[in-house]
Amino acid sequence: MTRSFWLGLGSGLILSAMLSLFFSPQQRPSDGQLNPQTSLPITEETKEPDPAPPVQPAESDPKESLPPDPQVSPQIDRDFVIPKGASAERIADLLFAQEFIKDKEAFLALTRQMRAERRFRAGTFKLLVGLSEEEVIFRLLK
Repeated sequence: MTRSFWLGLGSGLILSAMLSLFFSPQQRPSDGQLNPQTSLPITEETKEPDPAPPVQPAESDPKESLPPDPQVSPQIDRDFVIPKGASAERIADLLFAQEFIKDKEAFLALTRQMRAERRFRAGTFKLLVGLSEEEVIFRLLK
């Protein structure tokens, strides 16, 4: 691989990390408080958690299981199929329809930047929902 490819990839990753800091979906505090450790606004996510209550010995049946926590969803591999002869645009449409990516145009722009538009091959791939566009591209090029 060429040096310019690695420079472009590295700068793209740095830029996307910086943009995610500025455009994250976190809610901004209404009172303007700043977290002294990070100089970021204090949000629900950055507040100190309440101390956990002391653990008591279990008196219930150990076979009982707790209900699943709706906020914690295990990431599960799902199959993604690239049909034979599919273009990068068709692949982006399929990824978007199956919710592997959130923005088709960002995915296509990144594939152009990485010069990967014509390097996708037909087949079945294991992907996780919530991966970055870069990671999706890397997994599809393997």
